[in-house]
Amino acid sequence: MLNTSLIDVATGERAFEITTELLPELARTPSPAGSEVFSGTSSVVLTPSAPSSSTSSVHWARQQRDSQSSNPKECPDLRRTRISDPSGKTLVDVMWKGRHPSITICGEKIGALTALFGSSSIRFMPKVLAIPTRFDTEYVWLATADSLCLFDYDTDTVQGSFHQNCIRLPTPLKSKSKSSSPTSSTSLKRKPSLATKLSLMSPSKFNVSSPPSSPIDDEPQSPKSPSSYTPKSTFIPTHFPGIGSNYLEFSSHPLAQDVEIILSFLMMEILRRGRFALTPYTFENPTSMWDARPSFLRGLRRNTV
Repeated sequence: MLNTSLIDVATGERAFEITTELLPELARTPSPAGSEVFSGTSSVVLTPSAPSSSTSSVHWARQQRDSQSSNPKECPDLRRTRISDPSGKTLVDVMWKGRHPSITICGEKIGALTALFGSSSIRFMPKVLAIPTRFDTEYVWLATADSLCLFDYDTDTVQGSFHQNCIRLPTPLKSKSKSSSPTSSTSLKRKPSLATKLSLMSPSKFNVSSPPSSPIDDEPQSPKSPSSYTPKSTFIPTHFPGIGSNYLEFSSHPLAQDVEIILSFLMMEILRRGRFALTPYTFENPTSMWDARPSFLRGLRRNTV
């Protein structure tokens, strides 16, 4: 996921390149014992905030350190993730210390993961993780055990979705029924969006289309920004890891660059896996089919229960 190419599904041209490299040992320095390291991508910790059965308060996890120990702890691996455009210009730079990121977007120092989402404490329903965006108070990331989307509460529309292990059809199915958002049983319309295809195999290619409308639209709507129109698509889930491709579709926002939305989707996917006890994200790809077996069996159990 952090080593892939983003390819426009409409034109077949490469739009972005995501690369992650392990930095050499000389660049690492042991951290002193007793220091507190913020864990932006660790598991989300639930803490009771009010006597309510429907909501809880979620706080980003902070790792507790043994202040009594005076020995320096083992230094975590240092990695660097870059998102670059077709010309090779770096747009996003993420320095990883273990699983703790320090983010820079287009020269702007964002910092830890809380700064990317603009909140260190959020509220959510029992089966939904909701995290507000930093660029729009009405835009909220919604994650469940089976889905990840960007929702606009102002217009009551889904502005982006992450389709995993899917087969994409360039035209909608006539019999396809409307889907619902993770927080409501009513159907929600999606606006035309920027769709991207992520292939998580290495080396990989990622396809971006600009901007196809959602496969569940019933009525055409005008794009938010002028760009070439791509016909509606249908995403058919295969329910098995490694079968099909991963697609990222979203509508551009006037207050956020596309690369920030792409990075936020990837970080939200890492958080989603930790929150719902799914297969955790690892920087290394499975080296054999046997190494990928636990992930395959876990996906099989989740989709057959």
